[in-house]
Amino acid sequence: MRVRLPSIAIAASLLLYWTAAGCNYGDSTVHLTGHVTYDGKPVPRGTITFSPDTKQGNAGHGSKAIIQDGTYTTRESFGLVGGPHVVRIEGFNGIAHGDNLDGQILFKPHEESYDLPMESGEYDFEVPKTTKRSR
Repeated sequence: MRVRLPSIAIAASLLLYWTAAGCNYGDSTVHLTGHVTYDGKPVPRGTITFSPDTKQGNAGHGSKAIIQDGTYTTRESFGLVGGPHVVRIEGFNGIAHGDNLDGQILFKPHEESYDLPMESGEYDFEVPKTTKRSR
């Protein structure tokens, strides 16, 4: 059986296009920036992780951002999809001690469900005081 070269070229081009389109998050990607506070004060250092809540039908990629001086941005990462998410926040006092550059834990990791916006913008998080770390 003889296959014509143009047919292979067209098929390869379509495959490349579909693959590239599947890897592109397009307009559904949301970038958030905002503040993270605990006990009314900015969280000095930490991380914030955004995981789409599959139990509520949200799918897509998650994201993680660094908290520095009470602010975060997902612009340095992939961004995220909007809608229901489980958000995990870890906070530290920011005072380096030995190998631990983030410092002492301020509170146990806090997880909560949020319905995040479908458009890029600001979104602030307040970690409740009841999330205090155990002694």
